[in-house]
Amino acid sequence: MAAVSPILLALFSWSILLVVSRAILVETGLDPWLFTFLQMMAGGLILMVLGGWRQIGLSALKDPFTWGFGVLRVLTAAFFTAALVHTTAANASFVGIIVVPLSMAVLFACGFRQPTLRELPGQLIVLAGLWVVVIGLEGGFSNPALVYMVLSEICVVLATLISELHPMNQTEDMRQRAGLTGVMLFAASICMLGGAIALSLIGAALPTLAEALPAAPEWIGTPSLLLDPTLWIAAILVGALLRGASQFLSLRAVYRVGTENYLAGIAALPFMSLGLEFLFFQLGLIDRFVFAWQTVLGGIIMTSGSLLVLFSRRHTAMRIARAR
Repeated sequence: MAAVSPILLALFSWSILLVVSRAILVETGLDPWLFTFLQMMAGGLILMVLGGWRQIGLSALKDPFTWGFGVLRVLTAAFFTAALVHTTAANASFVGIIVVPLSMAVLFACGFRQPTLRELPGQLIVLAGLWVVVIGLEGGFSNPALVYMVLSEICVVLATLISELHPMNQTEDMRQRAGLTGVMLFAASICMLGGAIALSLIGAALPTLAEALPAAPEWIGTPSLLLDPTLWIAAILVGALLRGASQFLSLRAVYRVGTENYLAGIAALPFMSLGLEFLFFQLGLIDRFVFAWQTVLGGIIMTSGSLLVLFSRRHTAMRIARAR
């Protein structure tokens, strides 16, 4: 139970964040990339203030782990938020369960862990469930949400691994954890927001740039869109109230239960998101609630495979511990 609690807290926080973000994007039509950059900046700043960033100091900015984690977390959020424009929070989260086989592949490729034969059936079940989920999406495999979610989950695996290895993250001091998380998010989001502003200004000077870029955001070449007050107010509020808390609880959960257990446990995210979307619909906060049995069935298959992988890893770990 002690290992489950940190994961449940992180799950609940992420679910609220995703459902609220989708509701805002769908209702207002805000750009998901700018929305994410500002959201991460606000969340990081709040964590820096609450965690006492002076305890971290500028030394954190000299550590490549800090920049690696920060950039990957911003990209994770940006890709996920972009996916929410094309599908529901629950559906995007179902597709996100692909993180389980992705984590196996990435950790194996990086030389951190070799998968066992015992966990392969679970991995195959996850992939089979993914196929069921994707064919149930609008547009199937051509839905842009699929590409965005795969990219997002690759960033999740790498960022989670870095957070576990970060030398300044090996502590039980929650203030230091909050400060470190804030520094990583704030620094990376400021840089990426600055890059977006620069790209917008360049696009204004070179009108052919937006035409040359595939699916270029509208704000490239139109700097005035970056000053939209609705964008800034919505992103800052969501970032300050929800994004910072979600990042902090995730970092805490990873330290308590480990990278692979956290990634396997996060497979329950779409079901919690589905429940919250239904609640928001009943309360009149969103106009539309989508429930497709095929997608949910695929999600159940993926979650079952994820749990099978988790149990097989624990069984292997226990067997190795007894052998010692």
